[in-house]
Amino acid sequence: MRPWRREFVRNMRRPVRRRRPVWAGPGLRIPPALITLAVALLVAASVIALLEAKLRPVVAEIASAQAQNTMTAVVEGAVTADLAARNVSYADFITIQRDGGGAITALTTDMARMNLLRAELTAAILESIAGVDVSDIEVPLGSLFDLEPLWAKGPSLRARAMTVGTVRTEFDSQFTSAGVNQTLHRIWLEVDVPMTLLLPGGEVETALHTRLCVAETVIVGKVPDTYLQVGQ
Repeated sequence: MRPWRREFVRNMRRPVRRRRPVWAGPGLRIPPALITLAVALLVAASVIALLEAKLRPVVAEIASAQAQNTMTAVVEGAVTADLAARNVSYADFITIQRDGGGAITALTTDMARMNLLRAELTAAILESIAGVDVSDIEVPLGSLFDLEPLWAKGPSLRARAMTVGTVRTEFDSQFTSAGVNQTLHRIWLEVDVPMTLLLPGGEVETALHTRLCVAETVIVGKVPDTYLQVGQ
């Protein structure tokens, strides 16, 4: 065999060595399946972040509405039951003073008694909130889309609500006209309950504000401009 043929055959028998990519480094090989998985995870994370940015405000709004509705029922039930048990009336707190001719001269409020009632109603509200499980909130995925057939359908997203801070209660007085020479006087209890919603991706602050009528009466005669509050 000629020399150049022997050299050709010898080269053909040598094993072919594949060049290792420069980025692989010495002794390091990344399988293509791992690269595909990393790309898929990156795409999935981007899609989830995009959906969360668009849907989270809707979820927060729906969860806040559900939490407020649930808490409103608890608060109003506690206050109504407590007032019914005490049989509270308008005359327990307000005294109408008249002169010899029957004209109204002043309205006197027993502030000490009202403050005591406010403290006891606040305690009743706190006890009711602690005794009723209002923390679990479920938001159906169908409610996130503005489509009537999907409303309140599909799997649900779970959220948790918890009260933080202190329940604030205050009395408010309101006078409205009830007819000729008649005035409707109502005493309202203003209730504020701060809440924190624990949603996927972070916390959302919200609050419940409601008012309940504690007592009312229709005053016949002109109500004077002077409204004396005992204790001030």
